[in-house]
Formats: sequence, structure tokens, C-alpha cells
Amino acid sequence: MNLKQAKELFDKYINNQCSPEELELLETFLDSYQDGNAVLSDNNLQDVKESQDRIWKDILTQIEDKTSYRKTYPFKSYLAYAIAASVVVFLAIGVFNQFDKVETETQSKIVSEESIKIGTDKAILTLEDGTSIALEKGKNYDDDNIRSDGERVIYQGDEQENVESKITYNYLTIPRGGQFFVKLSDGTQVWLNSETQLKYPVSFIKGQPRNVELVYGEAYFDVSPSKLHNGATFSVTSKGQHVEVLGTEFNVKAYQDEDLTYTTLVEGMVMVATENQEGLKLKPGQQVVLNEMENTLVVSSVDVYGETSWRNGIFSFKNLALKDIMTVLSRWYDVEVAFKDKEAENIKFNGVLSKHQDLEKILTTIQNTGFINQFEIENKKVTIE
Repeated sequence: MNLKQAKELFDKYINNQCSPEELELLETFLDSYQDGNAVLSDNNLQDVKESQDRIWKDILTQIEDKTSYRKTYPFKSYLAYAIAASVVVFLAIGVFNQFDKVETETQSKIVSEESIKIGTDKAILTLEDGTSIALEKGKNYDDDNIRSDGERVIYQGDEQENVESKITYNYLTIPRGGQFFVKLSDGTQVWLNSETQLKYPVSFIKGQPRNVELVYGEAYFDVSPSKLHNGATFSVTSKGQHVEVLGTEFNVKAYQDEDLTYTTLVEGMVMVATENQEGLKLKPGQQVVLNEMENTLVVSSVDVYGETSWRNGIFSFKNLALKDIMTVLSRWYDVEVAFKDKEAENIKFNGVLSKHQDLEKILTTIQNTGFINQFEIENKKVTIE
């Protein structure tokens, strides 16, 4: 397979159009390129324009250890690991067809008293009495039935037998530039994204509905099945909606600065309802979008990997406007973003990138597509020009 054919397959992969056979072909190509085999002849390389070649170099030259990467990010296809393992892959829509685009010669400006830090595991745990405890890497916390190693917090203990017992609540708040994992007392696992707050019982009452509240932000839930809790259902409330489940995996995104709330079902079944809307059942692979302003619930099929990859250290963007991409990045890197070039806000990209890369590298790669002129980083503000 020559480079042109590989690029065509890669384009199909980005748009989720590859068959299993084509995925195997592309994986073989990536392996061959990495191993230095003569799959690319000089004639092939001469046919590749600089903009196209630069993107592929990001993909093909930075895959160093696919075995360890597979262990860290257990996705379904090695091709996904290979692409995600690159420092960053950003493909502007149609960029492969725009070979005449000239790389910008303008140098971006970085004026910063402190470097922009990559997001990490950190959270604020607020106890029933209002005490706040900072949880972060390298810092352990141990008290009664709560254990934390600084990267996760685990609640231990049995469910309360007395239905008249008072339920006590804790809050877990994830700041911008953070992420965290919590295992609730019933065994439910929750991954929390940047700028998120979750309210939940310290322990649940046996046989009674298990309710938690996503106050704001984004969370991925892997719910302990109802059959393990005397049939007790599990529900999540957030921004005017109520999600009820029996035992499943799903993602809820309900940020304060966004008008829409997104609930994506990965496995099982959920029922999503509001005060004014009857419950809608979701099937795996479906997403319901709540528009609070218009009081509507709309169901559609979505790319589940793209919606949930954040919890595995990957951001996957499909046909997403640059302003929306920068909103996601601003939460993870804890920066503010401004656009001098308003037209650039609506340029749409496909892209897969690691959450563990420097912001400057990501912005430089976007700049190298030729769709933005330059960017400036000053302290904790990014300006796109």
C-alpha cells in the first residue's frame, strides 16, 4: 500500500468509515513505516506536499511503545492507540485536499511569567460539616470510611439498614485543570472531568433509591447493578434533568456556561426526563440533548468513543468548531481564550490528541494547518489571531 492509499484510509478512519479489513491494512502500514521498511519510496514522498507530510510525521514518528500504551489506554483497536499515542493529531477538514496552503511564517508569541501546566488529578473534598480537604497526587487522606491516595477517593462500608437514618452528603469539586475518580459506597464508579462538582451520600440506605447530583460539569458513571442492592435504582440529577438507571455506563455533560446538557449511553439502559418532559429511553450509542431554553429533549446516535474518551486521557473531536475545542482545552489547562479573528472561531476540525501534552504544542499544530495566523500566550490567557 502506498502513501496515497494510506492517507485515504486514514481519512475514512477519522470519519468512522473504515471496515475491519481496512483498519488492519492501516495498522500494518503504520507498523511498517515505524519499523523503517521500504513501504514509502522516494517517488511516493515526492508526491506529498509539506502540509500533508507534517501531519503524518506527527502520527508516524512518535509511536514508540505500542505495548505499554495499550496497557495504559485499553481501547478496542490498536489503530486508535497508535493515532492517540502521537503528541497530537489535528486534521482540519479538507486539509489533505488543500496542498497549496502555505505554512505560516508568522511566529507566535509566548509571554508568560509561569508555564501553562497540564491538567492533573486533584479535587476538593467537602465533608458534611463543611470541612474542605485538598486531594492531589502524592497526598494521602484516610478517615473513617474514606480513603484517598491523591488520585482517587474510595468510600467503604455497608449500606444503612435503618430507612429513617439521616443521609449525609459529601461534595467532590474538580477545579479547572483537574480530574478525579470516586468510588461510591455502593460500588458505583465515577470519573469526573475538569470544572465539575458532584454531590453524593456518604452511604446509601439499603433497598432505597440511590440518588446523586451532578451539580455542574461532566461525569462518566459505571453504576453498580440494582440486583446487588435489593433492586434499588440509581439516578443522577443535573441542570433540570433526571437520569434513572438500573445498572449501566453513561456520560453526563452539564456545564454551567453551556445551555445544553448531553447524556450519552454506553451500555445498558437509562431513562431521561425533566419536569415538563416524559422520560425517554436511550439505547447504547444514543445521546439525548436537553435544551433548557427551549425545554426540549432530542435523541440521536453519536460516536460514543468521541464523547467519552476524555476519561482515558484522550480528547477526540469530530467536526467540531475551534471555539468549542478551545473551550474544552481551557478547562483542562486552566486558561482563558480570546479570538481576535472571529472567523477562526467557526473553523471545524477533526482531531485526536492526548491530554498529557503541552498546550503550546497543540496550538502550534493547529497553527501549522494554516487556518489560524498565530496565537499568543500571556500568563494564563491564549489569544488566537
